[in-house]
Amino acid sequence: MTQYFAKDEVDEIWITFPDPQLRFSKAKKRLTHPRFLRTYQQVLKPGGKIHLKTDSPDLYRFTKEVLTMYNCNVIADTDDLYQQEDRAEELKLKTHYEALDIAQSSRIHYLCFTLPEPLAGPEMDEQLKEAIRYELDRG
Repeated sequence: MTQYFAKDEVDEIWITFPDPQLRFSKAKKRLTHPRFLRTYQQVLKPGGKIHLKTDSPDLYRFTKEVLTMYNCNVIADTDDLYQQEDRAEELKLKTHYEALDIAQSSRIHYLCFTLPEPLAGPEMDEQLKEAIRYELDRG
C-alpha cells in the first residue's frame, strides 16, 4: 500500500465485506489485524477514518477487541446497520455482492474508527493472540 500512496495522503479507508479469515491460525490475515492497521496508518492523514462493513459477527467482535486493546477511537459502532433509519447517506449504499445478498445475512455490522498516534507495536500483538485464544476456549 505504501508503494501506491504517500504518507498522509488518504482521508478514509473502506473495508467492505472482506474474507473474515475465521480460523485462529489466519487471524493475522484479517484486514483489521493490527499489522494491517500499522500499514494503513502510514498512508492515512492524522485522524483519517477506517470503515468496516461485514456480515461476519466473528470479524466484527475481533475488530472490536482490537480497537479496545489498541486504544482506537470508535466513531460509530452498530451490529445491525440496516435497522438504523438515520444512518449517513454513504451507509445506505450497498455493494454489488451485498445487494445480491450472497451471505443471506440479515445483519450487517459496521464500525468506523480512527487510529491513535502511535499505534501500539507488534509486541502488543501477542496479547491480542492470547485474548483471541481465550475467547475461543470460552466459546
